[in-house]
Amino acid sequence: MTTLATLLRRQSLVRFAYSPRAAVVFSAVILLITFLDSFIDAPDYIFSPYFKHIIFVSLTYSIVTLSLNFVSGYVGQTSLGHAAFFGLGGYVSALLTQLYHVPYWPAFLAAGVVAALVGIPLGAPALRVKGPFLVVVTYACGEVFRFIALNLEVTGGPAGLPGLVTPSIAGVSFTDVGATGKELFIVTALVFALALAFFMSRLEDSRIGHAFAAIREDEIAAAAMGINTAYYKLLAFCLGAFFAGLAGSLFVHYLSFVSPDMLSSTESIMMFTMVVVGGARSIPGSFLGAFLLTFIPEGLRYFKDFVHLPFDPWLVFFGFVLMVMMRVRPQGILGADTVFRR
Repeated sequence: MTTLATLLRRQSLVRFAYSPRAAVVFSAVILLITFLDSFIDAPDYIFSPYFKHIIFVSLTYSIVTLSLNFVSGYVGQTSLGHAAFFGLGGYVSALLTQLYHVPYWPAFLAAGVVAALVGIPLGAPALRVKGPFLVVVTYACGEVFRFIALNLEVTGGPAGLPGLVTPSIAGVSFTDVGATGKELFIVTALVFALALAFFMSRLEDSRIGHAFAAIREDEIAAAAMGINTAYYKLLAFCLGAFFAGLAGSLFVHYLSFVSPDMLSSTESIMMFTMVVVGGARSIPGSFLGAFLLTFIPEGLRYFKDFVHLPFDPWLVFFGFVLMVMMRVRPQGILGADTVFRR
């Protein structure tokens, strides 16, 4: 009875996570945390600028995790080079606004387009290799982009590019709104993440989504049915790269700084871990994985300072989480539970 009750509770939670009500509750909580301190005296430990910073970072990584799901979730291609698109979008936007004085929003769109175009050659290896070979190739490609950013003068080298412009809407700068100047960034990231989640939910039931599913389940059978597997695999890489590039643009202009660290393999591994924890092909799982693996490492940093550890424990934590999830629940916390969605 206890096992049955636990299973029923789990089914109820999963149904709720996939329902529109979850998006409404999630949005309400984020907006409450974002704006409540503008109207009342709220506790600093909840409504501090630092806590809002973590909220924004979590939302940004939710977007990136959703974008990685196009590749690792929908078509089943493991990629460890996704940070290259995230960082590339940031650099494109930074260079356009800083060197050529392009307004932010056109530069924002250009960041996504350039990242998508780069996704074509980076996704090309997926047409010939798969499994661990594809992991190695995507990992190497990501490191190539980081090496380029480290050594080009136009990208600022290891120091990166500081002093980036702040986005504005109707002449109002993002930093001029709210009690901390982070509020409009959070709202923008929230709207972006929810819009992408809606787009992906519609895509799943479309002809493209069905083609993705066929390739993921059996690529040879999909090709035998007349599905152009090469086209759809490249499309998945381009879609993932496009949205990751947009997220990178928003992120660097929030920080007002971009550096080669955004393209590092560590970032790619962290993004992939978020997909694994939340669940491949799971839209609510992408949010869950991103928030968990953004907040928990922050707690580990406090733990490191408290016990005076000589190393940063969060890298060990990511490796441990990957091993545990692969052993205990390889489909992720909210993955492969589509039976509960109907």
